[in-house]
Formats: sequence, structure tokens, C-alpha cells
Amino acid sequence: MYHRIIDSFLLVDREGETSVKYFALQLFTVPSVAAHVVQYHNILPRLLAIITAFFTEQIKGSRIEFPPNPTLPVDPESKAFKSKRFMPVFADLRYLVANHTVQSIICQNSSHITGFSKVCQMFMGIHPNQRLSVNHVEYESETWINVFNVTLSLSRVVKAYGEAYCKATPAQLIEAIGIVSQHILAVCTLQEARLDTTKYNPILSHVVEFCSEKYQVIEFNCLTGAISFHHALHWLLAELFKHVGLLSREALQSVNSQSLRDVMLMVGPELDFLTLIDFPLRGK
Repeated sequence: MYHRIIDSFLLVDREGETSVKYFALQLFTVPSVAAHVVQYHNILPRLLAIITAFFTEQIKGSRIEFPPNPTLPVDPESKAFKSKRFMPVFADLRYLVANHTVQSIICQNSSHITGFSKVCQMFMGIHPNQRLSVNHVEYESETWINVFNVTLSLSRVVKAYGEAYCKATPAQLIEAIGIVSQHILAVCTLQEARLDTTKYNPILSHVVEFCSEKYQVIEFNCLTGAISFHHALHWLLAELFKHVGLLSREALQSVNSQSLRDVMLMVGPELDFLTLIDFPLRGK
């Protein structure tokens, strides 16, 4: 019944604060119940599908479409971003993922981190801006507030997914790092149609000289390039990196690696690693 209740909560109910939907909080925080609905009723993929469909406006009448088309773009000016009712849906997801019984399930099945990465992709680099170097900013729309509210809710879920990997084996952690990194690269290199190509350019590198040494770096001009403060996948990767203490020398040797650097080079060449690190630092 959960998805039907969410349909009403997001699209129909006039007094959302009295919705039976809030009873989910009483269920999803119980360890045995949380594990049961995740393992046997696919509640995590369903919640991710609800978020995907809602923010890409895949709605027919008073119901959210299922399964949604995962390739459609999000529009920061849409009604979904202006609504505040998405917050309890993100909260339900966070309560489930933060449960210790669910954490082990997430680590054991990589489809969970893959599905969540695809949701994070939707919000990567949204609402980009360029620095004004001549004109004075006289008016600013409220769109940035709406976008920040959404990504703030998403960031709490990101933290919960990252914390789940405290229960991971070294091999599971390495696999998760690889999955998230590949999703980041798909967005940043424009393989996935997520970034606004009228503002974002393909990734290029150039050589700079510093202290008589030459270095290959990503070419980007912060005065003219597009800057966004929304990098959910990078936040997720950072949360995974918090658990690199699991990657002992013996654990790394078991996967034919000697260091974390080797693990990252398994994802791609050095330019790919530079792309991973550079993209979220542009607005700093």
C-alpha cells in the first residue's frame, strides 16, 4: 500500500501533516520490519523510483508512474522542487538505510548502491551559474532555495548509504567505490545526458608549470565556466572513502592491488581520477 499512500500524500492530500504516511516512521525504524520490507518487498527500489518519477514529473492524473523512465531530466523550476512534501519521502529512505539490519543487505547486493547512484545522477550539477564579472546582481530567483532544499534532503540519505559500508567487506567497498566513480564519470564526461550542455563543456586537460615541474590538470576557468554546488555522487564517494581503513595491505593484495591509488586506477586512467576530484572543487 505504501506507494498508493505516497501518491495521495504527494499529489492529492490537502492536509499532508495528518496523512497515514507518517506511520511509516514507526515501521521503518524497527530493525526486523526494516530488514523484511527491504529484503522481501523491494521497498528501496520502490522509493528510488518514486523520487525519480516525482522529480522528472512522470505523473498521470493523481498517480506517480511506475516504473519511471530513468533518463528524463529534472527541471529546477518544476512544481516538484517547489513542494515541501518530498522531504518525508527522503526521510523514509534515510530511516530504512540507516537501520543496522538493512546496512548489511545494502553491502551484500551492489544493485542497491547502483540504484541510488542513478538517483544521485539526476541532481548532479543542477542549477549551474556563471560568475558575473561586470554586471551587478540585482535580482535572484528563489529557484536556488528550492534546489538546496532538495539536495539537502538528498545529502542526508547519501550519508546513510555511505555509513552502511561500515559493515562491508574490503571487496564490497572496492566494488561500491568503482560503481559510484563510474556514475560520476558518466555525468562529468557527458556520456549521460544530465548536465546542461549549453553551460558545461567536455572535459579537457592541459599542462601547467609550477615550481619548474609540469603537471597535467583539468582545463577550467572559474571566471567563465559553469559552477554548481550540487554534487551528490561526489558526496557519496567521500562517504565511502571514510571506510578505507577496511582496506588493509592484505585486503588489497587479495584484489591484486597495493594501495588505494591502484584501486582508483582500476576505475580509469589518471585523467579520469583528475575529473573525479576536480568537478566538485570548481565552486570552492
